[in-house]
Amino acid sequence: MADAGQLRDERTAAMGWPRALFGVLAVGAVIFLWRGIVASTDAFLDHRVPEGLLTLLAAVSWVAGAAGVLHNGRRMRRLALVSWTLNLLAPIAALVFASWDLNRVNPWFHGGQTYYFLPTAGALAALVWLMWSAPSKIATRNGG
Repeated sequence: MADAGQLRDERTAAMGWPRALFGVLAVGAVIFLWRGIVASTDAFLDHRVPEGLLTLLAAVSWVAGAAGVLHNGRRMRRLALVSWTLNLLAPIAALVFASWDLNRVNPWFHGGQTYYFLPTAGALAALVWLMWSAPSKIATRNGG
């Protein structure tokens, strides 16, 4: 039970577009994890270890980012910030450095080309949401 002098979080659950965004990110994370595990297994069996590792890294990064925005705790928001920043910068780097060993199922492949660039757009949307929903920003907007 909270003491009278402690702060309490009076925020309500996300509704509307944030909830839809969370759903899309969670579904994307599940899809990328499943496809990443299958593709990485094939890559490891064919002795293409860097390709398999990068595919798994991308999949785990998506899962961590989705878990971070869904949980929305202080440490999880930091994890989500790192994950979504990686998921935004890695596809751009994959466009610049075409020599990267990336599997076509990797969401970073050519900037997310396999999935019509939706992974990159999703990462950008998640970062925007993280910035917009930061507790300090909410307090500032509400005059606190």
